[in-house]
Amino acid sequence: MSANGSAATEPRLCHVRKTPDFDGYGFNLHAEKGKPGQYIGKVDDGSPAEAAGLKRGDRILEVNGHSIAGESHKQVVARIKERPDDAELLVAAPAPGEAVPELDAPAGDAHDAPDARADSPAEPPRLNLRMTAAEMRAHLAAKKKIDPKKVPMDLKSKFDIVKKL
Repeated sequence: MSANGSAATEPRLCHVRKTPDFDGYGFNLHAEKGKPGQYIGKVDDGSPAEAAGLKRGDRILEVNGHSIAGESHKQVVARIKERPDDAELLVAAPAPGEAVPELDAPAGDAHDAPDARADSPAEPPRLNLRMTAAEMRAHLAAKKKIDPKKVPMDLKSKFDIVKKL
């Protein structure tokens, strides 16, 4: 790294290749409200993303040789999936002193209590971006809502509900 710190933000090309012993690339794509661009979120240990040199907080500049400036999260995901077994990501590390909110938070057991901060009215609830997509799907499946229209109810209960109206 040079004395002025510019080497830390120098763009680098990371070629991510899928491997038979790992499902997917092993990183989360993160977009921050009010801040343009797409960023690397959690990078799984032992993943193709880690082997390619991707780091949490890296800003994605290009995917497979195409600039992603102005593209939505969905469009960037589609670009990453264009090739079945690999992707080339041109990324830049955050500038020294540049805050990367939520990504700077230490990895811990926060996903065990995702609503811990929701009780604080001063701070809006945040997404738990440290989960992998598979963990998030499992978490959401466990929190399935019950459709009140499908819950069996006897006539007296229905009468009581209507009476309260």
